[in-house]
Amino acid sequence: MTSSSPNSASPVPSPRDAGAGRGLGRGVASTSLARRLRKNQTPEEKQLWLALKAGRFAGFKFRRQHIVGKYYLDFYCPVAKLSVELDGFQHGLPEQQRHDEARKVFLQKNGIEELRFWNGRWNRNRAGVLLEIWNALHRRTGCVAVMRKTENHRFIPPNPDKLIPSPAKPKQR
Repeated sequence: MTSSSPNSASPVPSPRDAGAGRGLGRGVASTSLARRLRKNQTPEEKQLWLALKAGRFAGFKFRRQHIVGKYYLDFYCPVAKLSVELDGFQHGLPEQQRHDEARKVFLQKNGIEELRFWNGRWNRNRAGVLLEIWNALHRRTGCVAVMRKTENHRFIPPNPDKLIPSPAKPKQR
């Protein structure tokens, strides 16, 4: 990869760097809370996880409730440095919006792109959400599919020629 690749940014900060861990206080990300969040997923998160887990999504590996700094990422693809979030109504509240903006800035500084989708959008248009995730993975990695665990692949990337019409060629005189 070239040095301008999104993956060449500084390494993602570990929660251990900030003194995170079991019982080390408030405001610090911990693995026990991440485990609890994994167990108590919303129905929408469970459905999206079924599409992303075990390399099913064109072979890309995703993690659930991955800790970066003091933040928990709903779904994270380390190869693409891509975070996918499913948001409920509470993310429309002013205080949560400020928190989400600070989180977005932190993730951008660490080379992580964040995609956010409302739960309602997932419920109405799953194929569209999955296509947007795939487009971001493709844009960030240049890969069409990762050839690992091919027997698990359930999301087959669309043919780009069929998605975007080719520009009309100018008439030559």
